[in-house]
Amino acid sequence: MNTYKFKLQGLHCEACVKLVKMDLGEIPGVSEVSVDLASGEGTITADREVGVSEIEQALAGSEYKVINN
Repeated sequence: MNTYKFKLQGLHCEACVKLVKMDLGEIPGVSEVSVDLASGEGTITADREVGVSEIEQALAGSEYKVINN
């Protein structure tokens, strides 16, 4: 399993967290998604390599963005 950590911008409430988790859970191969509202940190676990561009694409059209750490 591969684990990827990243920072997110645009999270305001638990509903935001739920939406991000649903969007990221749609990435092929992703088995687990966690998002911490307070820190803005996201983590995904996948059975394959997942690039930042795939994470950004999954969030495209939403107000949530991956930002540099």
